[in-house]
Amino acid sequence: MTFTSFNFLLLLPLIVALYQIVPPRARALYLLVVSYAFYCTWSLGGAVALAVATALTFHAGKVVGNPASERRGRKVFLVTILLLVAYLSIFKIAAVVPLGGLAGFALPLGLSYYTFKLMSYIIDIYWGKIEPATNRIDFATAIAFFPQLSAGPIQRPADFLEQVPPQRTLVWQGLARVVWGLAKKMLIADSLAPTVNYVYSHIGSGPGGVHGAALLAGFYLFPLQLYADFSALTDIALGIGMMFGIHGPENFNRPFTASSISDFWRRWHMSLTNWLADYVFTPLRMATRSAGTAGLVFSIAVNMVAIGLWHGLTWGYLMFGLVHAGYLVVDALTTRRRATFFKKRPSMNWVGEWFGWLLTFHLVLIALVFFRAHTVSDAIWLLSHAWRGLTHAKGDLSPVLAAAGSKLLLMGLAGYAALELAERFRPDQWWLRFQLTAPNWLGRAVQFAAGAFVVTALVMLTIRSGSHASAFLYQVF
Repeated sequence: MTFTSFNFLLLLPLIVALYQIVPPRARALYLLVVSYAFYCTWSLGGAVALAVATALTFHAGKVVGNPASERRGRKVFLVTILLLVAYLSIFKIAAVVPLGGLAGFALPLGLSYYTFKLMSYIIDIYWGKIEPATNRIDFATAIAFFPQLSAGPIQRPADFLEQVPPQRTLVWQGLARVVWGLAKKMLIADSLAPTVNYVYSHIGSGPGGVHGAALLAGFYLFPLQLYADFSALTDIALGIGMMFGIHGPENFNRPFTASSISDFWRRWHMSLTNWLADYVFTPLRMATRSAGTAGLVFSIAVNMVAIGLWHGLTWGYLMFGLVHAGYLVVDALTTRRRATFFKKRPSMNWVGEWFGWLLTFHLVLIALVFFRAHTVSDAIWLLSHAWRGLTHAKGDLSPVLAAAGSKLLLMGLAGYAALELAERFRPDQWWLRFQLTAPNWLGRAVQFAAGAFVVTALVMLTIRSGSHASAFLYQVF
């Protein structure tokens, strides 16, 4: 059951309504039951594996956090981390090279996300940053919370537990964000998907292969599809969380407006970036300070390769991580020189900002070709042939548009333009500021109109989902 499925959208209002009448002290248990019921619609075995990993980490945390058994705690910490890494690695390897009985049980839903939650929990206890959880129900709910389970964002268990039991629910605000996410998924991402899928399925020089402008279309459209799809999933997750009184971390901040690669990674998949910065990059950098520049390069390379392989153990994801490692190394080693150059030439700041944005955007797109292509050779073929034969653009695009649908493509592009404008000007925040000084009658009228629009949009999107349900791109991780 996905967030865009007809059944889920029909059940969600009932789940939220029942939550409102559940006593506060029982709300965590209610969310735990709902979360595991949601997981079981995907895989009963996966739910069992999640429960075992959660129980193991909960009890390990009590031992690690016991000051009376420091030596034993250190051993339990190392064993738990090794078990969690092995648990994640076995399924990641099985997804590429099936391992006997795991062939049909590869990659449980949300494996990478909840494993990182468990690892951060046990590491923070070992570092003395948090105390072990005392309530196993609350802890299990933090790990299995169903809005975040399939694809994040990665919320640290301690942050979740601080909000349990939930006190104030924001149903209307959450519902509006869910509708926004559903619209991004169904109207933008899924409208761009047929064109992207066709291009990446027909790369090559053989019969039916795409050329020139068609390759260029795949090059530019996949990042837009990926962002609309993944950020939509985050919006839905955060919106549902708000309905239950749980506030999760934001995951995106207009990443395609970044003016440098380091700025891009501060805006893209922020919960994963922050997790790896805290538990991989920073400890490595502290350990390699004496190595100077070589230590910095090594720390960046390990961190970015980890980001790539977190998505899966394939050559494409490895290349994605290595390419970004190269970008970030150059960015880090030239930051001071660039700052000095523009400080001496303040009149050229606007040139640096525009050129930095244009360069960063295309560097990100190049790396994403390795992320999306079926093989590294396909990625290299696209990058080496996309700019050839552009004089025959109409002929190159005709078979793509005929197969994928020109109307869908136009809907996706128009929707993405609206998305960029909305994120740039944020009409929701403008209204919140205006509401403070607006007359009461006007405020109530706008609230009523907004509520009617949200409900109508939800009904229309629910009806659309009856014949239009597709998985999110990041659910496979």
